[in-house]
Amino acid sequence: MYRVLGLILLMLFQQLSAQDVIPDRQVWDFGDVRFWKNDTARFKVRNATEHDMVFLPTYYREDIGVFFSSRLVEPGQSAEISMVYYTTLRGKFQLDIPLYVSVRSEPLIFKLKGNIKGFHPDAQLRCPVVNPGSPSENQQEKLVTIEIRDRNTDLIIKPDEFWVKEASNKKVRVEPHVQGFRMAVIPGAFRVSSTKKGYEDYLALISLEPYQQKFIVYMDPKPEDEPIEVEQTQNTGSGRDGPQDELITDTVPEQEHIHPNDPLLDTRLYKWNNLVFVVDASMSMKRDTKLEKLMSIMDVLVDALRAEDRLGVISFSNSASVVQAHGPVSGKDSIKARIHRLKADGGTNGGAAFKLAYELAKQHYEPDGNNQIVIVTDGIFTTGSMSRKAMEAMIVDGNKAGIHLSAISLGGDARAVAFLNRLSTLGGGDNIHILPSENNYEAALNMVKTQSHR
Repeated sequence: MYRVLGLILLMLFQQLSAQDVIPDRQVWDFGDVRFWKNDTARFKVRNATEHDMVFLPTYYREDIGVFFSSRLVEPGQSAEISMVYYTTLRGKFQLDIPLYVSVRSEPLIFKLKGNIKGFHPDAQLRCPVVNPGSPSENQQEKLVTIEIRDRNTDLIIKPDEFWVKEASNKKVRVEPHVQGFRMAVIPGAFRVSSTKKGYEDYLALISLEPYQQKFIVYMDPKPEDEPIEVEQTQNTGSGRDGPQDELITDTVPEQEHIHPNDPLLDTRLYKWNNLVFVVDASMSMKRDTKLEKLMSIMDVLVDALRAEDRLGVISFSNSASVVQAHGPVSGKDSIKARIHRLKADGGTNGGAAFKLAYELAKQHYEPDGNNQIVIVTDGIFTTGSMSRKAMEAMIVDGNKAGIHLSAISLGGDARAVAFLNRLSTLGGGDNIHILPSENNYEAALNMVKTQSHR
C-alpha cells in the first residue's frame, strides 16, 4: 500500500513540477502559405517557479532560428520566444524544436508545422548567423497612410471597395483615417485593390519601403464616350462551350475584328487564347521611341484577337499594375486607349510584373486553349526584390503548368536581348527582337499564332 501511495505522490510531484514553466502554446501551425517569407512563430513562456529562469544556449542551425526577448526570466514574469524556419523545400513540414531552461531537466518541446506552396522573392534560405533579437528598421511595424486620388484632378475620392493583402494573400487590417486609410504593416510587398463607380478598377503589386509613410492610389476615370450595351440573347451554341445568359459588348465600329471566324485567327485553325500582355512603362522606354513602338505592337495584337479570346494587360515601372482587367476582348478601342495613356517613368520592376501576370494567367487558365504571357520590354530591369534565379524558377514552373512566356525585346542592348531570349526559352515561348529602325510588328502577331495553332 505504501508503495502505491509513493507512486501516486511521485506522479503528483512530476505534474506540479511540469507546471513550473508554462508555455502559452507549444504548437504553431502556419497553415497553407502561398508565398513563404520565413514567417515567425511566437510563443510566450511564464516562469511560475520561485527562482530566476535562464534559457540555455541553442546551437546554430541553418534551418531554424530561435530568438528570445530575454534569456533571464524572473519569477512570475514571461518571455517571448520567436522561431523562424529557413528552407528551400516546398510542401508540408513538421518540426520539433527542443529548448532547455535552467529550472528543468527535461526540454520544452515546441512544434512548427505548415504547408509551403511557394516562396516570396525576399525569403532567406538559411538562418543568418547574426541575432536579430533587436529588429532592424526594415522589420519594424510602420503606420502607413493611404490616399485615393483622381489621376486627372488629383482630388481625393472615396472608393466603393478598397483592400490590401500581403504577399501570402492574408488581408491587411485597414481603417479609415482623415480622408483616406491607415494600416500598420512591416515594409515589404503588398497587393492593393480599389474600385469605384465611374473609374477603372485599380489592382497593383506595390513595394513599401521603410521610409514610406504614405502611399497614393491614382485611379483613372472611365472615358465618357464609351457606352456599354447589354443585350439578352439565347445561347446559339457558337463560341465557347457552356450556357450564355447574356452578352455584354461595347458599341464599337464594325470594322473591328470581333467575329469568331476572323481570318487572322480562324477558329478552325487557332485555339482560344488566354493572354496576358505585360508592357514596360519605365523611364528607359522613353528613349528611341520604344514606348511608341510598344503601343503599335499592342494595336496589332489587340486588333487580331477575337471577342471570345480573353486578355489582361499589366504595365510595370517601379511596381506592377493592371491596365486592362482580364476578360473577353469585346472593346478593342477601350483596351488600346488604356495602353496609349501609359507614361514612361520610374524603374523597371520586372519581377513584380511576372508575379502578377502568372497569377492572372493561372486564374483564367484555358484547359484546351493557348495560355500565354507576352512581355514587351527593353529588358533592362532596374528595380524590384526578385532575384534572377527566382524569376527563372517561376517561369519554368509556369511552363510546366502549361503557361508559356514569349518576349518582344525593343532596343539595342545585347545583354538585355540575351536575357529575354533565355527567359522565353525557359518559358517555352518565342522571342523576337525589334530594332529602333524596324517596324516588324507582324512578327509579334506570329508569336501568338504559333502558340495558339491547333
